[in-house]
Amino acid sequence: MKTTDPTPLHLSRRALLRIGGVHVAGGFLGAFAPRDARAAGKAQPKGSARQVLFINLEGGMSQVDTLDAKEGAWTPDYFDIRSCGNGLKLPHGLMPNLAQVLDRISVVRSMAAWDAVHGRAQYYIQTGHPLNQALAREVPAIGAVVCHELAKTRKDTDSLPAYVSMNMAGNQAGLINQGFLSAEYGPLSLAVGDRAPNLAPEAGMAETMKRRWARLQQLDHSLRGGRSGADRSFADYHEYYRGAWSIMNDPRVAEIFTITETDKKRYGSSSIGNSLVLARNLFRADAGTRFILASHGGWDHHGDIYKEQTRNHPALIRELDAAFTSLIRDLESTPSRHSPGKTLLDETLVVAMSEFGRTPGPVSPTRQGREHYIHVHSGMFAGGGVRRGAVLGKTDEQGGKIVDPGWSGNRPIYMEDVACTIYSALGIDWTKTIQTTPSGRAFHYVEPASGTQYVRFQPVQELFG
Repeated sequence: MKTTDPTPLHLSRRALLRIGGVHVAGGFLGAFAPRDARAAGKAQPKGSARQVLFINLEGGMSQVDTLDAKEGAWTPDYFDIRSCGNGLKLPHGLMPNLAQVLDRISVVRSMAAWDAVHGRAQYYIQTGHPLNQALAREVPAIGAVVCHELAKTRKDTDSLPAYVSMNMAGNQAGLINQGFLSAEYGPLSLAVGDRAPNLAPEAGMAETMKRRWARLQQLDHSLRGGRSGADRSFADYHEYYRGAWSIMNDPRVAEIFTITETDKKRYGSSSIGNSLVLARNLFRADAGTRFILASHGGWDHHGDIYKEQTRNHPALIRELDAAFTSLIRDLESTPSRHSPGKTLLDETLVVAMSEFGRTPGPVSPTRQGREHYIHVHSGMFAGGGVRRGAVLGKTDEQGGKIVDPGWSGNRPIYMEDVACTIYSALGIDWTKTIQTTPSGRAFHYVEPASGTQYVRFQPVQELFG
């Protein structure tokens, strides 16, 4: 399944208010507020990060053409594959900037997945749980769990949503929101194309909107919380309306959702570049956003993977190279508002990965592409206490088999392990369960073990210094 760049979306006030309706459809789940959270008591979270940026390379990035570059007769000359130390090779012709920030990030080459179908695999990396159709709508995304856990740290001045999602395609993964958690932890979904979404109110409308807001409070007050037995979904709707109202009345919003021509060009003039500019702005503003999911679609290269003048592998990796490296530089050059002597990179965990990899070795002789591959893929981690300059994992000569996992688990790193790592970095006990769910089945933040083989999941401690 191929994805295309989303068209720019300019949200009016009415459209922004409608966002809430999308996320609380089936709002009966909100009636099951999590009241019974339990932990195994053995976890020791690191607490080295304040927030997370998850860059979702949607479609399956080819590991052998990027972070675990392998050279063969199939390799185009313009790849210019070079050694970068620690056994790492990169296609310098496509990623000329990444080598300049390798001393600030960690590369992982020993990741694997459970599922090779895009929709299910996307669900998997966004929730940390393999898809179970019976419980699919009940399981919250990792971002929602994070925001649920960090709600106690939210400040009175925080006006922006805790969870922001950018450029998610409308496949099965698009159904993921807050699950059974409160609607306030669901994502604000934005499409970021050539320009930033317009969330600032129009000039001259302030007084009109104040009157309408006051009237709304009068009309639905009893439904929201005063009357016994009121449907929880009304309270959930109110949370989204309240969130929209907060955004519209925050003078910081216009600046946060502005992309200068200089930043646009420096980040690569692409949808992922513009998304990462906004992610940087959101974290710089410190206005309440704690988890951002930024999707970079189009990596499903079954055919003509190396063909230039199309939006295939060469174009996408160049987009990622410019956007990711500019982000790392900007986060590192921004002082932390919370820890003197530290930077925004120090307190922001950045994860960039796909749902799975691509077949290694020569490309398909018929279509000149690569198929889905679950046994090996690669990713990048940075900030939030992550080691600098590390390379974890090693594969064979073709990049199809892990020969050294590079961590204490002594096996491939699965998305469950990444979820454990994210939770741990944020100071969250990944062994927690919530007993009160619509189905009555305990929700595990991370399932304690695989249901298909004996695998116990854990944070990748080797990623941290």
